[in-house]
Amino acid sequence: MTDPRTPARRVLPPLPTVLLTVLVVLLAALGGWRLGAARPVPPDEVARADAWSRTETLLRHPSLEDLEEGAAVRADLDRQLAALGPAPVTRASAAARAAHPSPSEAAGPGAPAGTEDLAGALARSAAALARDALDAEDPALARVLGAAAASRATTAGQLGGAAAVPRLCAPGADRGSGATTSAAAPLWSALDRAGYALEALAARTGPTGAPADAALRQARADVADLLEAPVARGVLAAEPGLRAGAYVLPGQLWEDPRRGAGAAAGDVQEAAAHALAQGGPATRCWALRALERAGTLRAEVSGEVDALPGVLPDDPSAVPGAP
Repeated sequence: MTDPRTPARRVLPPLPTVLLTVLVVLLAALGGWRLGAARPVPPDEVARADAWSRTETLLRHPSLEDLEEGAAVRADLDRQLAALGPAPVTRASAAARAAHPSPSEAAGPGAPAGTEDLAGALARSAAALARDALDAEDPALARVLGAAAASRATTAGQLGGAAAVPRLCAPGADRGSGATTSAAAPLWSALDRAGYALEALAARTGPTGAPADAALRQARADVADLLEAPVARGVLAAEPGLRAGAYVLPGQLWEDPRRGAGAAAGDVQEAAAHALAQGGPATRCWALRALERAGTLRAEVSGEVDALPGVLPDDPSAVPGAP
């Protein structure tokens, strides 16, 4: 049977209404994109992008192919790059270049091109990473930046002598200098224990004048200097019961002063890495100095430089990148 009803016709919106709706959607999308593009890049992501760029620049340094130590330095830089996380997004890289232009960019077009030696490039990079480590909000980023800075400073010193060692930070002049006691106390104790151990190990080697003896004496002086820092005095004033007494090393390490010194330095490095992650700027500055000096001692007695001193291989230290 035929349905006598007339089929209902689909009512379509007028064409101008459809166009207006599409236009509104497009404008909203464009406005959201523009707002996102105009939003400032977080400082931590700028610092991570800058560290990534500086690391890639070092990996392209021509001296890595020529120096005997080049392969080891390259391996350290590769590990540091991996710890920084994935490659930064374009906006972060652009913000990093704008905030910290390279020497060639700062000199402008037409400036003479000069190739900085590897020790100088490492030292300049170490100072830049240390600067950002002091202010990073993300504890993992502060730890990786600081550890990489200390490693590069130590390597620069090994390659270019004392003149190539950068000053990673300037300690505060005020007592305590804003120290984060909970983060700084373990480092104070590690330095105190290392001081006892290094003094005993230096006495055990005797006045032979060997390079190892000089390194142990210098390390003992470095520890004493670090324990006189404003942060250290503030920590001890806040927690006077920190003194731990003699550092008990395993017997086999007492028999080998070099290994014993390396063990004491490693203890300091682990505590300093903790302070980098958990402390404020003053504590981080103190930790950076401790990391660099402990790394120098380990390099002197073992001939090796840690890529990320104090950061253990199984630590979740990689820094996640921003989307």
